[in-house]
This record gives sequence, structure tokens and C-alpha cells, in this order.
Amino acid sequence: MKTREKTACQSPAARTLDALTQLKAAPFSVAAPSFAIPGTVAENAKFLAPHFSEIGIVLFETESCLEYTDEDLPPDLAGLEVAWHVHLPLDLPWKTDVSKVCGKLKALMAKVDYLHPTAYVLHPPQDGDLLFPLAETFRAEGVNPARVLLENVEESDLAAVWPQALEAGYGACLDIGHLLAFRQEHILTLPRLWEKVGMLHIYGPDMAARHKSLSQLPEKGRKMLRDWLGKLRPESTVTIEVFNENGLFESAGVLARWLDDWKVST
Repeated sequence: MKTREKTACQSPAARTLDALTQLKAAPFSVAAPSFAIPGTVAENAKFLAPHFSEIGIVLFETESCLEYTDEDLPPDLAGLEVAWHVHLPLDLPWKTDVSKVCGKLKALMAKVDYLHPTAYVLHPPQDGDLLFPLAETFRAEGVNPARVLLENVEESDLAAVWPQALEAGYGACLDIGHLLAFRQEHILTLPRLWEKVGMLHIYGPDMAARHKSLSQLPEKGRKMLRDWLGKLRPESTVTIEVFNENGLFESAGVLARWLDDWKVST
């Protein structure tokens, strides 16, 4: 516990603080994931909130996240001056029964409802038809499916489920590391794509799409990111999806420098 407290009390260097201030003036929300320092969601959120416009609560593991208590998600998080979004689990039991998936998502959403998330990121099922009953579950919980952003992942690059996604009214989250590592450039030609994109996940991927500092994004990815930012709607979010403190803050500095070079500003 003492180690956690010491880590959570560290502050970014002055140069990084300047970059973080600059990012708050970007024409989109810049988010950090709730997993950057050792500790709970709450410890991470309170550490990150002074520096980012938005925090993405990562609920990657279904069963362990269902066991979250007020220690993990305390009521006082609602008082932090940030927006919130939620990354839904990576291990949903799609191959068993979609009703079980819906039940687990409803329970998880109830845990974070008090934070009024702006969006929910979801790794889509390989069977696009499952998106229809799922959309009804979200609507029943008061969530417009347009706020549920389907992410391009290795198992589903979005192309196979895109007709159903459009019909059911979902949004999209583009992950630049997945797209590069898994050669998914074809999804950039999907109809109405930029009308639906509500979030970007950015980082420097290695060959296995592991999440490294944005400084490691190859030149091809940098050109792609510049193009994407020019197409992004102002109400969208750019999440620096780096899961360690040093890499996260380094990435923030890199992004601020690129935005300045590319003249992306308010």
C-alpha cells in the first residue's frame, strides 16, 4: 500500500505538464486508460484526472470486474473534473449464449452508471447477428447504440460485421496498432466509417500489437494518424492506450508535439 501511495503521488516533469496542458486545448478529448500505475481504478483515476480531459475505465476481465466494490469505484470519483468512457471486457462469452453476455454487460454498466460514461468500447463478436439483441440490451439500459463503439481487433476487423453494425446503429473505435499489425487497412474504405468513428486508440505497436509509447509509431502510422485526426468529429475522443506511467506521459508529449507540427488546434 505504501508503494502504491508513493507512485500515485509522483507528478509528471515540467515539460510533460506543458504538453498535457496543450492537449487539453485540442479539438477533441484526450483520454488515458485507468491502468497506468500500480493500484485500483480509483487510485489511477485520481492520479490521472488533473492531467487528462477524459479517463477510460478498463473493465477487461468480466468476472473480476463484476467483483469491484466501492474501493475500486468509490462514489467520490463522480466529483473528478473529467469525462469518462468504459472499455468493456475482452473475454465475454459470445460462444455460449448472447443472453449471458447481455446480463453481464448490464451488471457491469450498473457499476459505472453513476459516472455517466460518454461511450462504451466493445470488441465485437465474430457473428454480426449477435449485435442486434445486444443493441436492444443497451437501449433498455438507456444507452444509445451509437455510443457503443465497436473496435477493430484481431478476431474481428469490423468488415465482416459492418452491415449489422450500421443497421443496429453502433459507432466505431479505430485502433491504429491493430490496424497496422494485422493489416486491416481495408476497413478504412467501409461505408459511412468516419460518420461512425467516435474514438481512436493510439500507441506505438510492435509486431504483436503490444502497446508501446507513441514514439514507436512507425512513419506509416504517423501519416495515417495525421489523416485520421483531420477526419475526426470534434466531439470524439483520442485515447492514448499505453498502460504504464512513463510510456503514457511520454506519449502525451509526442502527441502534443505532433499536433503542433501538424497545426491541429482549436
